[in-house]
Amino acid sequence: MDANGNSEALDGYGSGFFLKVGSDPWVELDEVTEIPTAEEMADDYEVTHFKSPGRKKEYKTGLTEPGEGSITVNYIAGSKTDLAIKKARDTGAVCAYESFVPAPSGKWMKTSGYLIVKSRGRAIPIGDRMTQTVNVRFTGASDEAIATTQRTIPST
Repeated sequence: MDANGNSEALDGYGSGFFLKVGSDPWVELDEVTEIPTAEEMADDYEVTHFKSPGRKKEYKTGLTEPGEGSITVNYIAGSKTDLAIKKARDTGAVCAYESFVPAPSGKWMKTSGYLIVKSRGRAIPIGDRMTQTVNVRFTGASDEAIATTQRTIPST
């Protein structure tokens, strides 16, 4: 909150999500309406022994599971976004990604890492927009940093 106690919460307007499938160029996914972040939940394992203090079980932190999430987009059949998502799913490739969400002072929080596209489901309703839900599993480490600009994709 600011010095006067007012909230400094931001909405996600202007956020961007970029995907790189194999050796293809980076693609900005168009008309994204929801961006996931890696949950990063640590495994744990028991280290209790006969003299554990207070007869309490003891644990240590193990490996970290990056988690899963869903990217939601307005579905535009055959668009570059649709084709990139389809290729990522069909090939099973580990894809690089970057997401940019608003941060204070006109900057962006950039998250980058790797993911696989597990599934893509499309909803085609009557009288409403078509949507596509892309279920991903994050893999390996991700990185977060403040950026002054988002990635720029040259127009073709």
